[in-house]
Amino acid sequence: MSKFNYLNIQEAYENIKHKLIKTPLITNDYINKILNSKVYFKLENLQVTGSFKLRGATNKINKLSKKQKLAGVVAYSSGNHAQAVGYASMQENISAKIIMPKNAPKIKIDNTRKYKAEVILYDPEKEIREEIGKKIARNENRTIIKPYDDHDIIAGQGTVAYEISKELENHSIIPDIYLCCCGGGGLIAGTSTYLKYRYPNIQSFAVEPFGFDDTKQSLDNKKIIANKPGKSSICDALFAQQPGELTFPINLENLKGGFVVSDKEVKNSIKVLAEHLKIIVEPGGAVAATAALTNKINLKNKTVIVMISGGNIDFDMFVNL
Repeated sequence: MSKFNYLNIQEAYENIKHKLIKTPLITNDYINKILNSKVYFKLENLQVTGSFKLRGATNKINKLSKKQKLAGVVAYSSGNHAQAVGYASMQENISAKIIMPKNAPKIKIDNTRKYKAEVILYDPEKEIREEIGKKIARNENRTIIKPYDDHDIIAGQGTVAYEISKELENHSIIPDIYLCCCGGGGLIAGTSTYLKYRYPNIQSFAVEPFGFDDTKQSLDNKKIIANKPGKSSICDALFAQQPGELTFPINLENLKGGFVVSDKEVKNSIKVLAEHLKIIVEPGGAVAATAALTNKINLKNKTVIVMISGGNIDFDMFVNL
């Protein structure tokens, strides 16, 4: 199949469903009341390894040949993809080398090592992770497991929406709006594809941290635009330099637009989610909820799906919000 579509996602779900947690889709009376809408949160922070990333990594690694598995894999990530590749590789007894920024959250580095992956730290101000990964892959014949720009990865991430749609179907619910975090665009590319197939009238929006809104800018200009250097954010999971070559055309077709949230708004949202949903969410995992809670879009009388994509936050950051 040359064109990515919902069938790729259904195939991926059958491939990986036995290795995942079917995460909850929940709603909350307090939040529904303040937003005057019906909001459903998909809790991928409760997934194995603490984020949705396990879906794509598992799908990709399961599809490797025996020869590729014996040679091992290499990946680059600020943390969640790193943990996912480490865990999925450990399950298959595959050697994994993971390239991570030296300033990545400690919990993400420690967990990646816990999954028996070899962590290689680099300086993001002086080194390019993709180049390091290519060199290792070339020298050691390892397969690169990309964080988002791979159809097998996108299909795996899209299985989140497969679960969402089944849950909504059980309750005869048709959603109006979908809000999802966006870094390189793999999660929203996969999930928006499946949701658009199931609900043709749904409006899907990417949500990004201030200074890293490359997808919003690219959607607005209908071409790939990179982030300008020199920006910082607490949303470390969403630090893609620009939209993916594979993810952007999908998102350009599927998405209505994008929203941008500030670190201050994200911090407040993490506290609201902890207080009212009783969940721990990392900054990048909270941006979609932040767009809803700060009224970036009018949700009045709408049925809304909000992606909670990850929960890997350092304890010190969480208690000092």
